[in-house]
Amino acid sequence: MRCVGFARLAVLWFCFAAGSAAADALLAWPSAWQVSRVPEVWDGNTEVVRERGIKLAADGSQALVMELTRSRLGRQGEVDALRVILQMRKSLQIDFLQQGFQAACSKPREARLGGLEGVMLVCSISQNGNEVMKQVLQVALGEQAAYSLTYAAPVARYPELAGEVEALKAGLQLR
Repeated sequence: MRCVGFARLAVLWFCFAAGSAAADALLAWPSAWQVSRVPEVWDGNTEVVRERGIKLAADGSQALVMELTRSRLGRQGEVDALRVILQMRKSLQIDFLQQGFQAACSKPREARLGGLEGVMLVCSISQNGNEVMKQVLQVALGEQAAYSLTYAAPVARYPELAGEVEALKAGLQLR
């Protein structure tokens, strides 16, 4: 039941996530992961690029889902990373609530992402009072692009996957 719930949660969180990663340079995915890129081929003029990786457990269920988004910044003015992550948190909480889950999230705190200054927060997703998933949201701003990284795992597996998440994040080189 929890695996089905997590799959539903993962699909839901993908629906609201905005942005992406460059298919050729942003994240070096381990070979066992299922990776998708939108668009598959992109150039410097692409507005939004998304790269999503799914690590499967031995039983075929989703053990960890991670998504990196790169959104090209326009000339409309300065972007506030704190406002972006607060909007992401609000969307996450509303989307989960509509599906019968509760999302309690930490306050945003400073955190580096791919060498850039940014903010992050951690959300605990519960159903019927039982925590079922952890999800992390991170936002960082480069000179010409904004980046968002989000990842989620069932709460029981989250601690064992933390090292792999940190290794993937350590390989990020964002600009």
